[in-house]
Amino acid sequence: MLSVDRNLTLRMEKQMIAINSPPLYEKIVEKPKLYRAYAFLHFVLTLSFLGYRLLNPLDESYRIWILAFACEIWFAFQWILEWNMRWLFVDYKTYPERFAQRYSGESSSKLPPVDIIITTADPFKEPAIITANTVLSVLAIDYPVQKFACYISDDGASTITFYSLVETLRFAKRWVPFCRKFDIETRAPFMYFSKQSAQHSKKSDPNFLREWQEMKDEYEGLKRRIQKASQTQDVPLDSICQDGVDGFAHRSSDIRNHSTVIKVIYENSGAERDILPHVVYVAREKRPKVDHHYKAGAMNVMARVSGVMTNSPFILNLDCDMFVNNSKAIQHAMCFFLDCKSERDCGFVQFPQLFYRSIKDDPFGNQMKIFLSTLARGMNGLQGPVYCGTGCFHRRKALYGAPPAADQYNNKDVREFHNHAKVYHSLKASSWSLGALSSIFGSSSALAASAQTTMRNTQFGVLSSPSSTIDEALNVASCRYETNTAWGKEVGWMYGSTVEDVMTGFKVHCLGWHSVFCVPEQPAFMGTAPANGPDCLVQMKRWVTGLLEIFLSKLCPFLGIHRNIMVRQRMMYAYFTLWGILSVATFFYAILPAFCLLSGKSFLPGISKPSFAIAVTLFVSIYGFKLWEFLRIGGSIREWWNNQRMRLIQCLSPFLLATFDVLMKLLGVSDTVFVVTPKGSGDEDDCGEVDFTFDSSSLFIPPTTVLFINLAAIVSGSVVFVAGRDDIFRDKLFAEYFCSVWVVINLWPFVKGLVRKGKRGIPWSVLMKSAALALLLCGCSWRQN
Repeated sequence: MLSVDRNLTLRMEKQMIAINSPPLYEKIVEKPKLYRAYAFLHFVLTLSFLGYRLLNPLDESYRIWILAFACEIWFAFQWILEWNMRWLFVDYKTYPERFAQRYSGESSSKLPPVDIIITTADPFKEPAIITANTVLSVLAIDYPVQKFACYISDDGASTITFYSLVETLRFAKRWVPFCRKFDIETRAPFMYFSKQSAQHSKKSDPNFLREWQEMKDEYEGLKRRIQKASQTQDVPLDSICQDGVDGFAHRSSDIRNHSTVIKVIYENSGAERDILPHVVYVAREKRPKVDHHYKAGAMNVMARVSGVMTNSPFILNLDCDMFVNNSKAIQHAMCFFLDCKSERDCGFVQFPQLFYRSIKDDPFGNQMKIFLSTLARGMNGLQGPVYCGTGCFHRRKALYGAPPAADQYNNKDVREFHNHAKVYHSLKASSWSLGALSSIFGSSSALAASAQTTMRNTQFGVLSSPSSTIDEALNVASCRYETNTAWGKEVGWMYGSTVEDVMTGFKVHCLGWHSVFCVPEQPAFMGTAPANGPDCLVQMKRWVTGLLEIFLSKLCPFLGIHRNIMVRQRMMYAYFTLWGILSVATFFYAILPAFCLLSGKSFLPGISKPSFAIAVTLFVSIYGFKLWEFLRIGGSIREWWNNQRMRLIQCLSPFLLATFDVLMKLLGVSDTVFVVTPKGSGDEDDCGEVDFTFDSSSLFIPPTTVLFINLAAIVSGSVVFVAGRDDIFRDKLFAEYFCSVWVVINLWPFVKGLVRKGKRGIPWSVLMKSAALALLLCGCSWRQN
């Protein structure tokens, strides 16, 4: 009864505040008429071309006809799924200044607390100085320090990472006051000092100049100490860790076999003099025979540890290289959580992944500008965007698998709502008892109690003491704690996919929650992107592997008719999870024209046929629209072309191999492996390779094979033309010849790799394997002749 009355009181207070104060965010809806007009044109052209295909079967080459028609049907289906996200655009504008006014003074006590989780796994692939900068940017964020806690998840249990954090906290005690005193906006030191900030308008202030130079010198000293520890692996832990170093994994040992390590590096006492929040280091227990579920497992441990220590109703998760670029990032998120009409409308708030280390014209297609400027806005017009793994604020209640409250009563008479609320909570009380929650959340009574508090929305920012709960935290961080619980199945981050983020977001949406994509003018978070060819492809392979695993799991978007998720939201998830199947269609369509040239057959209309105009118009409209869309958002023609060719390379390389890996997993031949993507050197001046680089990875075999086949076809077609059979070439093989040339142009980095040496050249092992595979496939086409 008390919890019902408290919930009712909180809701009524929220309604009164909303009435007397301007809204904290604004929803802007756009119906893009030009997009819809193009969609109609493209749909008509696609139907016309498919109609031509149906009415013109190739009796002498029915296998080619069937394959071509199947690929074209799939392309049309994938286009429908994509344009489902372009039909309606929704933007959100937040007002953090109104937030500051509403919750200033005594009202600041009503602010909900936030648990911030930073994840890292390897101090060498993810340099410790990068993690240090992310932690510093979090500690200096513009939010009451008594209202948030910073947790660092070190999945490598590295003494280097722990040492760097202790040194970082020493520097933070000067860095945080410096940022607040001079209103510094860029609060990651490496980025701030790289901008030559001493030259801005405050340069006439001698106090500022002196402190600026002192801070820069101290940061350089911090950087040298951390880098020295990383290079020598000689960490003076005895001087910083009084209770020993038991549990840490050493570089020479197996990092999958170590005890739990939880250390409260800094504890906020609640006094005004405290300038830092709680800072807690966590390295979960790992054992060789216990599945640790990669990042999803680490995040679930962090959810449990933070649950028994601070149990904030909201969680922000960040990758170690995604620093806070907007000091009011929490305020932007809270504008939604605290001002939405119904809690159902805001299960999580996703911020875009933007990169500071960007190369001109985006040669590797990392910036994802179309996704951020178009598709994400379209997702806002559905049930909300996908969860993208970092830069996301979660409602803990949604992560715990609870459905939204009975929001249908929010706009009704208060007395009627009060009566219905009693019934609703009485019905739910049995399922939220401590006994029932223990069977779901595990044997920890403290965790069950904190989960009960979260489910009933009764907690409101009481500061706790992490050091007093370490024993309970060690218990919930053990590797066998999840046995016979709902963690990873119904609660927390979902298991079964290498993209636990998308899978978890889908689970939250299935419960009936909505999500929001927030894009403030000042980017909230900035990170690093892979800076060369191999790293980009490895990252994409991991993503597509996980996405296809989701489609083939019980969380397939097309299954579960009783899920509280709209049809168009299912289509949105299907678009992403079916990238692997798209790669198969792309691969066959990239070699079909070459096979036809080599065998003297045709599957595309000749120049003299009326259907040729349909094919040309469709081709020009597809690429013309994509170019227009890129120019519309401020991109360049060169940038559009880089993204266009990288999309084909991705389909022929990581997407295709990811599909093969998932197939092998389904057959029980192998298992998927999570690979950590290197985050660079940690040097702000290191901008990576501008040119495409190669290694001996199998990722480069499919594109090289496709290149060899199309080069052979171009030579064959050119011989036909030079031999004087230009009538056959023009009426029967011109379209196939053009398509082969187009494929080669898109694979131009691989063409250059054929003649280059070193890391910019394709290794001989890849060339030999690709040549053998190309000869095998070309032999199949010759047998068809």
